[in-house]
Amino acid sequence: MPWIENVSLSDIPKGRHHRAGENSMLIQIVDPGMDFPKPMHQFKETHQFEFLDIEEDGMTNTGDGRMIDLSEFAVTQDQADQLVALLQRALENRMNIVVHCVAGVCRSGAVCEIGVMMGFDDCEVFRSPNLLVKHKMMKKLGWTRVQDETPPTDAEQEAWARYTLWFVIVFCLVSTFVFMDKPLW
Repeated sequence: MPWIENVSLSDIPKGRHHRAGENSMLIQIVDPGMDFPKPMHQFKETHQFEFLDIEEDGMTNTGDGRMIDLSEFAVTQDQADQLVALLQRALENRMNIVVHCVAGVCRSGAVCEIGVMMGFDDCEVFRSPNLLVKHKMMKKLGWTRVQDETPPTDAEQEAWARYTLWFVIVFCLVSTFVFMDKPLW
């Protein structure tokens, strides 16, 4: 089975990733306006994307307490669709994939996680997937709830409420036994 690995931008020119071999794909993700690193090793295919590592609402703290909207630089649905198509083709052709972003954790982590869910072997590199990237890719694959899907029925909502109440009661009882020196009764 082909594998997929997420790495950082600085790993690419130094070759700090698994050797992908001749039948391989490099997916590069950088911030808008950044240069793409030149890989140390040859890849059969290279695909490049530019978008920021931001989540759903696009709001980012400037560091001085102000919030600014950067949603226009977030991953688009078209980019997510292209990423899914690349993964599908690579899986069909048994291509190993190295995917990088700047830190090698969030954007590339989302692509890698979807790849593993699709059937690629996991190289088990730490990742903390960007949820916006992950959810848009899942949407393309039909793995997420769509907007026109019907909401849960009243019976489903009641069952969830009973389960939640039961969980809270059990959690409180267990916590009481764990943190008290004497039993409740």
